[in-house]
Amino acid sequence: MRSVFADMVARLPAFAGRRGTAIAVAVLMMSVVVWFAVGPAGGSTVRIKSPAQLHNYFVEQNYTMAALRAGNAKVPPVFITSVPDDWAKDLDVQQKKSLFFRTLLPLVLQVNQDIRTDRTRLARLRQRLGSGESLPAADREWLFDLAASYGVVDRKKADAKIPLSTAQIATLTARVDIIPPSLALAQGAIESAYALSRFAVEGNALFGQWRYGKGLKPEDQRKALGDYRIARFKTPYESVRGYAQNLNSNPAYKAFRQLRADARKADKLPRGLVLVQGLRAYSERRQAYVDEVRELIKFNKLALMDTARLADTPPIELRAGLF
Repeated sequence: MRSVFADMVARLPAFAGRRGTAIAVAVLMMSVVVWFAVGPAGGSTVRIKSPAQLHNYFVEQNYTMAALRAGNAKVPPVFITSVPDDWAKDLDVQQKKSLFFRTLLPLVLQVNQDIRTDRTRLARLRQRLGSGESLPAADREWLFDLAASYGVVDRKKADAKIPLSTAQIATLTARVDIIPPSLALAQGAIESAYALSRFAVEGNALFGQWRYGKGLKPEDQRKALGDYRIARFKTPYESVRGYAQNLNSNPAYKAFRQLRADARKADKLPRGLVLVQGLRAYSERRQAYVDEVRELIKFNKLALMDTARLADTPPIELRAGLF
């Protein structure tokens, strides 16, 4: 998908605000109450009434930008369910950026964790097939569904009863892989103007993905390109998931996937600063866009967030609303 937000970041300069560390701020204005609803395993809620309380909560979890930039951070599984309107009111640039990165990161890590689960199962099935073993029907169906979801086979045209070829499974393995968190954070910041864009607020759209004939219509839609819209999502998580699916399946990002596969072959962790070179097709600005993403990663010291993982604690759902 092509980007329509490459220049929107001017609303919140990516490279401004070197002053101080961010005070943590609620994802709402001062008068808003935020609820953290712990999942079924915990069964309890924590009510946060002010930005100061949210700041203290993050500090207690050691969830700070300093901790993230130290590398190998354990990130609390706190998941926002929507992008609140005007969430960054009265905050300076550094505070907005800090909150944006820390709010988006758990979602990115959760999507990557889900992808890793599929990748692990895929590797096991590939190994069994390589040894000449015949897979049971349930595993064959799972493989076909995975291949269809990643664009390796056409669900409408392919016969699900015919096993995937060795080449198809190799292609699928190259596609079912993580997105470097630093890359997702940088692109999300640019494409959604740090979640300040109309599309982020109205449709949880954080990555500027296009969808023809359905979605949010840009005010400056260019008729020559057809009835393209900005895809909307029920939750920010679905937006991140859609973004990962886009990079992992769209033919335009073959170079991105090849760079990631090369890193795997060299037994290296896929890094945003390297893989971004494979995303020239993401924006009409081409190399200028790639350079902007790379510079944003460097300036905001996001590279070490590629080693972050979700903490093994009960998930927390972040809801916003007036009470």
